[in-house]
Amino acid sequence: MRILHIIPYFYPAWAYGGTCRAAWELTRALVRKGQEVVVYTTDALDSHNRASPAYEVVDGVEIHRVRNLSSQLAWGRIFLPLGFGRHLETALRSADVAHLHEFRSYQNAVALPLMEKMVVPFVLTAQGGLPRIMGRLALKAGYDSLFGHRILHNAARLHALNEMEHKQFIEWGVEPERIAILPNGVDLDEYRELPPVDGFRERFDIPADVPIVLFLARVNKIKGLDFLIKSFNELLKELPEAILVIVGPDDGYLSHVMRQVQTLGIEERVRFTGYLDGDDKLEAYQVASVYVLPSAYEMFAITLLESMACGTPIIATDRVGLADFVRQNDLGSIVTYGDVLNLKDEILRILRHPGDVEHRAVYGRQYVLDNFGWESIADKWLEVYEARDFGRSEKVRAGAGV
Repeated sequence: MRILHIIPYFYPAWAYGGTCRAAWELTRALVRKGQEVVVYTTDALDSHNRASPAYEVVDGVEIHRVRNLSSQLAWGRIFLPLGFGRHLETALRSADVAHLHEFRSYQNAVALPLMEKMVVPFVLTAQGGLPRIMGRLALKAGYDSLFGHRILHNAARLHALNEMEHKQFIEWGVEPERIAILPNGVDLDEYRELPPVDGFRERFDIPADVPIVLFLARVNKIKGLDFLIKSFNELLKELPEAILVIVGPDDGYLSHVMRQVQTLGIEERVRFTGYLDGDDKLEAYQVASVYVLPSAYEMFAITLLESMACGTPIIATDRVGLADFVRQNDLGSIVTYGDVLNLKDEILRILRHPGDVEHRAVYGRQYVLDNFGWESIADKWLEVYEARDFGRSEKVRAGAGV
């Protein structure tokens, strides 16, 4: 089967977040299953740089990159790859199925009429992008009027990451039988044998045995860092030696966060590392006493799985799509978004009583290794792609109840 993936950013544009990583791991896993995988994307890499070359094959995945009009516009999520449709039309002729990543994108708007004309079945992974939130509301409404509703109506299958996104599709009028629920996963090879924690504290001037509260994600308003910092400030009144480590690229919100830290007068208790990947990222997870994801809205949160796979306790808000799953399987702590004292109390409980959560952390690590590998998830994706009735069969579920 020849599967064509269409996505605004792709390997190695890790700074764009979990969607990029998930698409990369899925495409690699499909190649290992013997499928032909082609990706049409842009040259987006980060806030200032472009990915290259225009064409390459990596781990069997055929990657085509079309140049964006501007890297800075792309970092602001305005992707304008000139001539994208011309490049895409040839690829669609030989595709058995197309897979769109993200909901509202220039690429999808270009691809939609071509797929309609050429009768190419396609699947949409919205990656949490269905709600009209976080600005540009009029633009999103206009896009939905012109393209969004057609994409949802014409897609052979809609991919929901969990029950939260499944409900969102239903609210858009999508028939339940056209929705496939599959989780994202992790690269198990990265986590089975974790690297030694070598010098992380020294590199970032953190004394030995000082408890570390970790945030690791894009520094974006939606991630709730202002909420976490307020709670951390309260925590310092009872545990003044604690350190907050903020890991991630600036996604337009770093200056606000730094001003908040300065206003509270807690600069000495906060470390900004910038973006970390590979062993550096795994070290950050391992050295942390607790990982906190304080998001105002988050559909899946691959970082929760990564932290659990490193054996680190997790705290997330009730606005995260995995919240119910975490609760039901006793994998971590869930707090109410915006409740500063609730979050402070939960962090304090974990830091003061690490033995009480050690069993949960060990269990969580094994749970991720047993249930969230890309090999098994790719098998479920093949069931979706190969279902020729596309949507008249029962809803596909995977991922141990996710």
